[in-house]
Amino acid sequence: MRTGDWIGLAVILLLAALLRLPGLDRTSLWYDEAVSWSQSKDSLQHLFSSVAADNYPPLHNLLLWLVMPVIGDSEIALRLPSAVASLMSIGLVFLIGKRVFDVRTGLTAALLLAISPFHLWYATEARMYALFDMTGLAFLLSLVGLLQTGRRAWIAAVAVFGAAFLYSHIYAAFAFAAVGAGLLAGLYAGSGEVSRKRYLAALSGLIGAAILFLPWLIILAARARAVSEEGFWIAWPDFNFLTVMVRDMAGSEYLFLLFLGFALVAIIGPLFSGRHETAPKAAPRLMLVLASFAFGPPVIAYILSITVQPILFDRYLISAWSALILLASAGALRLLPRAGLLVLPLAALALSYQALEFSLTTKIRPEWRIIAERYLEQRQTSDEVILYKGFAAPALAYYLRDKATIVAADAPGVIGVALGTAGETFLLIAHSNPFEMQAALDTVPARFTETGRWRAFGWGASGLTLMRFSAPEK
Repeated sequence: MRTGDWIGLAVILLLAALLRLPGLDRTSLWYDEAVSWSQSKDSLQHLFSSVAADNYPPLHNLLLWLVMPVIGDSEIALRLPSAVASLMSIGLVFLIGKRVFDVRTGLTAALLLAISPFHLWYATEARMYALFDMTGLAFLLSLVGLLQTGRRAWIAAVAVFGAAFLYSHIYAAFAFAAVGAGLLAGLYAGSGEVSRKRYLAALSGLIGAAILFLPWLIILAARARAVSEEGFWIAWPDFNFLTVMVRDMAGSEYLFLLFLGFALVAIIGPLFSGRHETAPKAAPRLMLVLASFAFGPPVIAYILSITVQPILFDRYLISAWSALILLASAGALRLLPRAGLLVLPLAALALSYQALEFSLTTKIRPEWRIIAERYLEQRQTSDEVILYKGFAAPALAYYLRDKATIVAADAPGVIGVALGTAGETFLLIAHSNPFEMQAALDTVPARFTETGRWRAFGWGASGLTLMRFSAPEK
């Protein structure tokens, strides 16, 4: 690689850091992030038992458990691992692009990932998604290295990074299924640029990763049965749902279609061979692996969503999104060998600028920080908050710490009992629509008078509403 190429990558990483690091504490932690904190702040036994009762693997929680004693548990500290993982993903997508195609493709993909509003948003969230992307790309790089060279060290890398990928998020299983099918197709297709021995080595690496993940797979299987029986919060993937999802991922439906079109050009690249001597070229069998990684998870998740239970959601596809960006970069440079390096990033910036600006300056998470501050400012005699619904307690507990007692009310009928008989009482309602809020308020006994109301955050009609009630003295 030339010195200028390394400088280009360094500039891209610097840009990515400047877009991600300053905003780590711009928004409040929201419920999911607070759950990660709550599950990871105590003993290792507590971490495993609490995560086992949830719907995801424990790798991100383990990372938080390791770093919190060193850097603390501030908003910045909790989100910093995600930001670092995001920067590493940009470096990894460059390395994959360089190995499979050429340096220009790697640089283009790295730049597109650096300015992706979707990628940037989850780089500033204390959840597993940035880590999931990083481990997925490390797994993909290991597969590419193994298929290209056949070196045994890559087999171990496939197994280790594949296991890390699976321990980051269960959607990794969909990537495994798709990539495994692609490897089997290559194995039985006969000789080619990749030998049968390397295909078998790659499959053995996948099996090794699956064996390492087996203990947690058993736990997740039980949770999967519960989710299937009880239902899940994700909506049915109709056309409107899919449109919103691709808009959230790309920043624009038009940009998504542009990426998809260029990715298809990369996949059917042999039809364009000889178009230009500087156009990036890749072995068709490696292209099959990349395409399986990019398209397998959304296709499998969609099929399961319409046949079993809706599970398709944008943030679960963050690793597949990075692979799609890489394929789009390769396709753009195949059609525009000289100008693609500039044209595609400029087009992406033009089509997603509003979404990028929104993510950097305006987009918010539920403002538990503000609502906790309002309670501490307004309380006079109360040392407790009644929280409806109680599942959101970790978010409130993060900001109140030991300054108040949280009384969980998981059903509207519990509110009246929790309010007691006299004195100052605070009620915090975490609601999703006005009807839900009114149903909760209807259970407040008539003897209580509302003496204050403070509202924070809303997705549409949802939000956090803090109310102070007073009852007449006996």
